[in-house]
Parts: sequence; C-alpha cells; structure tokens
Amino acid sequence: MAPFSSIDYFIIAGIFILVLYFIKAFLSKVIPYGSAILLLSVAYILLYYPKPLHLVLFLGYTYGIYFLFQEIIKPKKKLLGVLLMLLPMIVFKANIKVDFYPNNISEFIFFAGLSYISFRLISIYLDAKPTDKAIDFKSYTNYLIFTPTILIGPIDRYPRFKKNIATGYSNLTLQNVIKGWELFLLGVLYKYVIAEAINRYWLPWQDVHAKEVLPMLNTMYSYHLYLFFDFAGYSSMAIGIAKMMGIHVPENFNLPFLAKNPQEFWKRFHITLGDWLKDYFFTPFYKFFSKKPKLKKKPLIRQNLALFSTFTLMGCWNGFHKNFILSGALFGLYSVIHNTYVYNCRKQKKDVFFGGLSPKIVTVLSIIITFNITAFAIYIFSGYFPFL
Repeated sequence: MAPFSSIDYFIIAGIFILVLYFIKAFLSKVIPYGSAILLLSVAYILLYYPKPLHLVLFLGYTYGIYFLFQEIIKPKKKLLGVLLMLLPMIVFKANIKVDFYPNNISEFIFFAGLSYISFRLISIYLDAKPTDKAIDFKSYTNYLIFTPTILIGPIDRYPRFKKNIATGYSNLTLQNVIKGWELFLLGVLYKYVIAEAINRYWLPWQDVHAKEVLPMLNTMYSYHLYLFFDFAGYSSMAIGIAKMMGIHVPENFNLPFLAKNPQEFWKRFHITLGDWLKDYFFTPFYKFFSKKPKLKKKPLIRQNLALFSTFTLMGCWNGFHKNFILSGALFGLYSVIHNTYVYNCRKQKKDVFFGGLSPKIVTVLSIIITFNITAFAIYIFSGYFPFL
C-alpha cells in the first residue's frame, strides 16, 4: 500500500488524522504530540511493509545508521559517514549483480523510501557538530518515517521538523484542517485530473520514440507538463495531509514555468531538493575547489565547477543511466552558462546578451528561453529522447 497509490492510503490517512484530534481532545495529558505522531507512523510502516524482509531492511538501515552515527562515525568523519549512508542507495541505483545472490542485488537491498530517507539521514549527519548531544531517538524516528513525505518528499530539515513537533497539539486546528484540505484537493486536481489527462490523451498523441521533429516536440512539451502536474500534485497532497496532522512541511513548487533563468527554476521547481543540493553538494564542492591554489583567484571557475558537479550528481541520484546523468549534466551546463552571463553583466555593468532591450521584453524572452531549455533537459530525463 504505497502512499497516494490507492484509496486505502487515503482512508488510513483520514483515520490517522481523526485519531490525532481524538488524542488531542481526550488523551493529550497522557500521550504527548510527538508520541502520537510516532505511534501513527509506526502503525503505517507495519501496514506499508507487509513483507518481513522489507521491514527488516527498513529498520536495519534507519537504526543501523543511527547506531553508527551515535557511537562510531561521529560528525568529525563526515566523508566516511556520508559514503556509508549512501552505500545502499548507490548499490540500488547502480543495478549491481553479485554471484552469491541469484537475482539483482538491488532487489534485495531496496525498500520503499530509501532515497528520501538517505537525504534526511545525510542532512542530520552533516548539520551535526562533534560537540552536539545525542539525537533524541523519538524525534529521529519521527523525522525519518513521517508518513506523508516518506516516498515523494518534500525534503524537510530535522531542526525545523523537531521544532514543529515541539509545538505540540497547538497546530491541530480547524484552520489547518481547512488549509490542508485545500492543498490536498489541489494535489488531487493536479495529479489525478490534469496529469492523468496529459498522460492518457496528450503524451501518447504521437509516437513518443519517433525521431521526427513534430512528434519529438509533442513528447517534450507534454512530458514536461505531465511531470510538473504529477509531482506537484503528489507534493501538494503530502503537504496538505501533513498540515491536517499539525506538521508544516515546506513548499515544493512555486510557478516554475515563470522562471527567468536556471537558478530561479530550481527555486521554484522541487524547491526542497534545490535547497538541499545547495547546502550539501554545491557549498562543499565550492569550498573544496576554493582550497586549490590554482583556483583561489578564479571565483567564476570555482562556482562553475561546483555548479556542474552538483547537477551531474543530481542526475546520478536518479539512477546511473545515461538519460539521468546527461539530464543532470545539461542542467549543470545551463547553470554554468547563466552564472557566466551574470558574472560578465556585473563586471561590464551592462547586459552582455540582451543589450538595451526593455526590461519587460527581457523578462518575457527569459521566461520563454528557460521554459524551453528546461523542457529539453527533462525530455532527456524522461528516457523518450530517441537519440540516446
């Protein structure tokens, strides 16, 4: 019973919300808010992982990492810690086979939620300091397995989530139920109406693997819109359900088709991933390149190397397939070109590309260009591009 995949999930989510409000009304003095969320999350995990092996893998990974983090690795050995946390996901994404296991080993180590749990583990680990006290076991568990976002995000941060839990039952209000319900309905409209219509009637209108220009354009634009409405729909439903449970999950989409450049696109499309990449990939990469003697006086090159490396790794996170890697590298190239353009505009104190065009025309052209180049990169990502 995967989240948002069947009516059963929505029924259970509704029951969980009602149970929370019942606990608030009658048992709040006995059961703290964090404990109530934990009980519901554990109940869902037991329903969600009916196969004992998947449940063992899930618990072994989340609490094995907890033990390593608390007792062995410690925050000072960050590179080793990150590699250990990423190892199961790397093995799964790489589709590795071994002699001692008859099937693909990725099938053995995979459990649903692996990617997003890995993100959350890394954010906890990299944000921690050697002097920090032990992580609270209950808060750690709640953060990792919070059910509305366990599979599709948005990617929350541990300090924000823990602070939200600490507010207790005060966020369980009628106002949040109404707002959450509105976001949930918007997600249903996006995912089950608009995205479904695009997937059924527009995307297959032409042969998705055709090499002629018009069918390729049809696939490129239809898939671009399908991916947005599908993913934004999932995110809106997750945010809405979380809000009805008293948790304010960060916004994940904000009119990405109005972005004027690649940088702004990632501030509007999968916002939490963009923030995560900036904090945990781009910044460390930039610091690494800044330590190189030959690059100390070349800030533009350092920035561009960090940008390209970050987006290429983002492509690898989706899987070690050429369409994913090339798509990530292409977004990296877009970011490098835009960053170079901005740098030269500041240096020369003029627009080196659009010249003296009016700001309104520049805005319109920028939106059109960004929409098309991002659509092409996502077309590569889709696996439909016929020349790969």
